[in-house]
Amino acid sequence: MTKPTTEPSSDDLFNFPCDYPIKIMGKDCVELNTEMCAIIERHAGEIHPNQITSRKSSKGAYISYTVRIIATSRVQLDSINQELQDNPLVAYIL
Repeated sequence: MTKPTTEPSSDDLFNFPCDYPIKIMGKDCVELNTEMCAIIERHAGEIHPNQITSRKSSKGAYISYTVRIIATSRVQLDSINQELQDNPLVAYIL
């Protein structure tokens, strides 16, 4: 007798709540930082400056941010990612 195989759900891949990095890239402008923080705070609560790291591109036109949050569910992460993807200032999300 063989065991039925089941695909693990996306919630099985994470042990919620967990520390989760969100990586955002876009043109280097103040508006990107402001909007990125507003989007994430709507879903994950207040962001403290020590949760954010940034790195500019070699020519300074682009910037990448890593924002570490405490993720509470896959729905929360999907909501953050979707809202960031819909923002025209965001070029990439990892």
